[in-house]
Amino acid sequence: MTTTASLLARKVFELSRSLRAELPIPRGAQFYGLDHDMPYPVEVLQVLSAQGIFRKYEFVLELESGFGGRARWAARQFGCQVLGVEPDEKAAQVAQALGKYAGELSQAVFCRGGLEALPFRSGAFTHVWWLWPRSAVEPRKCLREAHRVLRDGGYFAWVVGWEGEASRQAERQLREVGFVITEKRRLEVGRPNPWFALARRRFEQAIREVPELHNVWSGRVQEWVEGACLALLFARRGTKHEQ
Repeated sequence: MTTTASLLARKVFELSRSLRAELPIPRGAQFYGLDHDMPYPVEVLQVLSAQGIFRKYEFVLELESGFGGRARWAARQFGCQVLGVEPDEKAAQVAQALGKYAGELSQAVFCRGGLEALPFRSGAFTHVWWLWPRSAVEPRKCLREAHRVLRDGGYFAWVVGWEGEASRQAERQLREVGFVITEKRRLEVGRPNPWFALARRRFEQAIREVPELHNVWSGRVQEWVEGACLALLFARRGTKHEQ
């Protein structure tokens, strides 16, 4: 693990620990959202439980898992195992280090990997989630890989960004690689929780004088666009019987 990743994870842990003297620990966000690195509240992802019956034997792959906050949240909420794959090595290392601080390495683990050639065997996962696409990758190649690593009948969920033409194009791409679209949901981005804004402001102050940490942090965090709408697409890989 690089020194930068280790230090950034340590800073997140220390700030979160200091905030506990002032604020209760938010449900499913023991690092006060600092590890979620996305421009919408993680609570909107509660709808992910609509697909499949979540038990401990469910095995989820999250594409572009970032600092790991979404995967840890999902593991706690749904009781499943989550493996996060992240193209950026430092981000993947931060996620793994935070998992150690959280004591949750058994349910949510992370690795570095390319999305266009996933380092996993075919049919390994019951679910694949792509909850905040951000890499400069070819979507169809990533979707083909997601389709490959899903078991027959497995579920795929994709937050495609702001609602509109992007969601219509995403639907076409899903069908082209063999997915069956089962549902589309419109998710409105609400107000950020007060504790999130406070934690983010204090964290940025804490790393302001450390350029290497600030660069890694600022390269991940997105602005919260209140009132915007996201499109969440649900799809399924067909079974052999259906084919």
